Amino acid sequence: MPKLKKVTVNRFTFFALAGLILGGFSPAWGRPFDNYGFGSRAIAMGGAMVGSDTQYSAVYYNPAGMAFNETKSLNVGASVLFSFPSLEIKGSGSNPAESRSNMNSDEGVSVGFSSPLGSGKIGSVISAGVGAYLLFPIFINGVELKSFDPTVPYFVQFENRNRCLMLTMAVSYKAWRKLSFAVGTDALVHLDPMTANVALVNDQVEIGMDARFPLDFAPTAGIRYQPADWLSFGAAYHGVTQIKIKIAGNIDARPVLDETIPVLLEYRDFHKPQQVEMGFGLKPLKKLTVSGALTWVDFSDYIPPILKVTLNATSDTTGRMKKILDQLMPTYTYKFNDYWIPRLGAEYQVADYLVARAGYFYRNSSVPAQTGDTSFVDPPTHGIGAGMGITFSDPLKLITNPINIELTYQGQFLQEVKVNKTSTANQSYTAGGSNHLISGTLMYSF
Repeated sequence: MPKLKKVTVNRFTFFALAGLILGGFSPAWGRPFDNYGFGSRAIAMGGAMVGSDTQYSAVYYNPAGMAFNETKSLNVGASVLFSFPSLEIKGSGSNPAESRSNMNSDEGVSVGFSSPLGSGKIGSVISAGVGAYLLFPIFINGVELKSFDPTVPYFVQFENRNRCLMLTMAVSYKAWRKLSFAVGTDALVHLDPMTANVALVNDQVEIGMDARFPLDFAPTAGIRYQPADWLSFGAAYHGVTQIKIKIAGNIDARPVLDETIPVLLEYRDFHKPQQVEMGFGLKPLKKLTVSGALTWVDFSDYIPPILKVTLNATSDTTGRMKKILDQLMPTYTYKFNDYWIPRLGAEYQVADYLVARAGYFYRNSSVPAQTGDTSFVDPPTHGIGAGMGITFSDPLKLITNPINIELTYQGQFLQEVKVNKTSTANQSYTAGGSNHLISGTLMYSF
């Protein structure tokens, strides 16, 4: 028994290491393409682009739209994005949750291009595109993961990410002058070292681990039908992507237990759910374009970023340790809901050199009432965008085509939710707030 007691005390060595690998870093915000949009024009129009976008950003919204780009040339865009969050979780009730506010902001850059593959009979009907997003700082020196306690309130849509390069690539084919198809892939690329070796040694326990961070790919597809110059329809599909991490190691407890205990840490993060989107583009007036979209998000298969630890109990003593671990890290049932996002955008040509834009979307909550043990915060959100596009020619005549600059503001306003737990053992809280985003894009057609 004295040996068992000694190991029980030193299990915190193991948990300290787990916290070092999967915690201790400030969480960043959620996937920017999903939370905000790709490119300033799309952000201003509420993301209602699946039936109307033909520029480089179509590679994400509906790659089939690339085939309808009127310029018939290489279309390139680069954007910067800055967010200013004001979110708050405030404890309340007899057992209040810890209050906190002002989660980390997003600061990043996105780039993209699309182009026909040639001018011949085949090349002119096949287009390809690439889009990418990367948060600042581009290069970091540590593993930026955050494992959350499911009983502690946190924002599902804005805190479940790690440091990844987001890529989307696609090829479109214009099968008919009114119809096009596209296929592609979404990819996550981890920017940290592909392996992380950690060892912690004292006079009782030694732990060594090797963590591998794989790539992840998912299929994308799109279709666009344009029966008239003033009307178009589109639909797009995105598969599931996420980072799955398994860290296998051993606890060398031979000085205490005369055995080595195999341990497995499993973790998932940066989840992008399966999505299907349908929409239209309408030009009721010569200078006015209206677009609408409806997005179905398959959030019911979402697995939150919660650390799972498994000990391979090979003896009576390690079996007791496993029971202690189960008490410290109990298993919870996670339930999330699918939801729909309606979107509406408008664009008006004020002058030859100036375009005004506006948009709106509504994202419903993905979580049921959190009256039990878990505390996932995902309030219904209203998004409002506004922006403008300015076109001008190079006064020095160094480049031939006009330059487009797009400036955008988007505000996301989360409805306040009050959660009163059925048991006083759990934490009650109020959550809500807003997030404000500015974005600028430079676009050029070669």
